[in-house]
Amino acid sequence: MNSLFKPPLTFFLPLLLLVSRAKLSPSQRLPGNNPGEHAGRHPELFYENGLLPDGREMTAYAAQGTTKKFFFTVEEDNTPVRIMVTPCSARIEWNLSMLELPEDGSGSSAADQLSEQRPRRQPTTMPGTILKSYSGYDAGKYITNTSPACTYVLEVRSVERGTTFQIYATSTPDSDHFFPELPSDPQVDVTSFNKNRVSLAWKPSPSDVVYHQPVRYCLAINTRRNYHTWCGVQSSVPGGGSNPFPSSQTRFGFDSEREMRKARKQIQDEQAVLSRSEEAPDMVIECVGSKTLHTITNLDPGTRYFFDLFAVDQVTNRSVAYLGTSIYTRAEPPDRRVIRLKDGGLRTIRGDRSSPVKQFRFPVSGKSRDQDVNITIQSCSQKLAVEIWREGVKIRDATVKSLKHFSIRNVEDELLIKVKSRRRTPTDYKIFATTNPSKYPFPQLPKDSTIRVFKNLRQCTSVTLAWLSTKEVSQYCLYMREEDPKSRSLIRQDNRCHGPKNRKKSEKVLCRSVNGAEADRDALTEVVTDLKAGTKYIFDVYVSGVGKETLAYRSKSVKTKRTCDV
Repeated sequence: MNSLFKPPLTFFLPLLLLVSRAKLSPSQRLPGNNPGEHAGRHPELFYENGLLPDGREMTAYAAQGTTKKFFFTVEEDNTPVRIMVTPCSARIEWNLSMLELPEDGSGSSAADQLSEQRPRRQPTTMPGTILKSYSGYDAGKYITNTSPACTYVLEVRSVERGTTFQIYATSTPDSDHFFPELPSDPQVDVTSFNKNRVSLAWKPSPSDVVYHQPVRYCLAINTRRNYHTWCGVQSSVPGGGSNPFPSSQTRFGFDSEREMRKARKQIQDEQAVLSRSEEAPDMVIECVGSKTLHTITNLDPGTRYFFDLFAVDQVTNRSVAYLGTSIYTRAEPPDRRVIRLKDGGLRTIRGDRSSPVKQFRFPVSGKSRDQDVNITIQSCSQKLAVEIWREGVKIRDATVKSLKHFSIRNVEDELLIKVKSRRRTPTDYKIFATTNPSKYPFPQLPKDSTIRVFKNLRQCTSVTLAWLSTKEVSQYCLYMREEDPKSRSLIRQDNRCHGPKNRKKSEKVLCRSVNGAEADRDALTEVVTDLKAGTKYIFDVYVSGVGKETLAYRSKSVKTKRTCDV
C-alpha cells in the first residue's frame, strides 16, 4: 500500500519566503527577495497560490460564478505600480484591495506576513481597502506612482461564462516597455468604402518606428461587436484561445493540478458549445505586417462590420488595442436586386428611370435539370438588351424588339437573366421561364407577323387584309382606328403588350376562331368594309390560344382611295 504523504505547495511556501527574507550579507543575498520573483521562476506558485510575478504577464481561468484571488507584494514605499487585468472570452468583475505591511524595523515584512498563515486564508480574514472595482469586457488598469509597501489582493469573478483572462503586475512600469505603445492618435480611420470593400488607415506604433521592436498589425473583422483585447479576438476563433496553464507540472499532487485538469475540460466543452451556437462570432483575422493601410474585400453589401486593430509583438504576442470602428457597407442599388422567377410564372415588369437594368434568377433543381430551360421576353414598346449567364459566364445575348425566345440546355443550378432598356426612356416588358413546354403562355406567332394589304383590291370604302396563320387552334381579333394626322409616330407609340382588353369596343371589327382544317391554312384573309374615302386607318390583329396570353401582329397603316372606281 502506498502511504506516501503528498504535502501541498502551501506547506513549503512559508519556508521559501522565510529563507528569501533572511538577513544576509551582500555576498550572501539570494537572487531575489520578492515572493513574485519566485513565482516568475516557478509558475506553479502562481497557479497554486495566486502569487503574481513582477513584470510578467500570467494567464488564468475562472469558471462561471467563481472568484479567483491573486497577490502582488511591493517591498518598499513610494514604488510605482501598474496592475492590468484583461478579459478574453467573456465579461469579468474584479476588485483590487491593499493590505498594508508593518513599518520597517518591526521585524515583519510582506513575506513574513504571508508565511505566518496559509496564503489562501490570510487575505480573506484581514480587512483591506478597496482601491478599484471594474466590470466589463475591456482591459482594466490600476496605476499609482507612490505605492506603500503592501500586498495587493486582486479578486476576479467570471460573470457570463467560464473565461480565461490575463494579469500583468509590475513595480517598474516606466522602464518595462512590456507592451507595444499606442501613437498619440490611436483611431482607426475609414478612408473609403463601397458595397463589398472597406479601406482602413492608422498611425504606426512608436514601438515599431521609434524603438524598432518586432511589431505587426492585426485586424479583426466581424459583424457582432467591437473587441478591445487581442486575447478576446483569439478566443473567438475556434482553437485560438490562450492556454492558461503551464506546460510542465510538478506531479506532486497539488490541488492546482487537479483544478487545471478540470478547467481544461471546461474550456474545451465551452468552446465546443459556443462554436455550434448562433452566438458564435463570424471573426476574421488579417495580419498585415508593418503596413498602415489595408483594404478588406469580399464583404456583403448593406451589412455593418466592426473593425479592431492591434499592434502585436511578434516575439511575445503581447498587444495593445487601437480605437476600433464600424461601418455599414453600401447596399445594392435597387436596380441590381435579383428577382426570382418561378417555373411557369409570367411576370410583367414596369419601366422605371431609376432602374434601367434588372436581374432575374431562375433556379433549376431535381428532375428539371434534365430539361431545357425556355425563356421568353416580350418588349412592350422599345428595344431591350438581354444577357443570359450561367455559372458566372455569359452564354447568350440578344436585342429584343418584340418577342424573343431562348432555349438553354445543360443547366445544373440556375440562370441569371439581365434585361436593360436600349434607351433612357423606360419601357414595360414581360418575362417568362420554364422547364415544362406545356406551360408556355404565348401562342406561336409566325416568323413574319406583318399584316399585308392587297393593293389591287383597295377601294374607297374597303380594304382586303391578309396575315400568316399560327397553325394552331387560335382566336384572331381584328381592330382598327383612324390615324390621327397630328401624330406622326402613333404606331411606334403603341404598346405591344396591350390586347383587346385595352381597346375601345367601337374599334373592334371582328373576332374569328380558327380550328380544325382551317388552322392548317398558311394565311387568313379578311375584307373590311364601310370605310371612309381618302382616310388613313391603323389595323391590328391579336391572336390568343386557349387559356393563353394575347400577342399582337405588327400594326399596319392603310389609306383608302379618295375616289371610288365606277
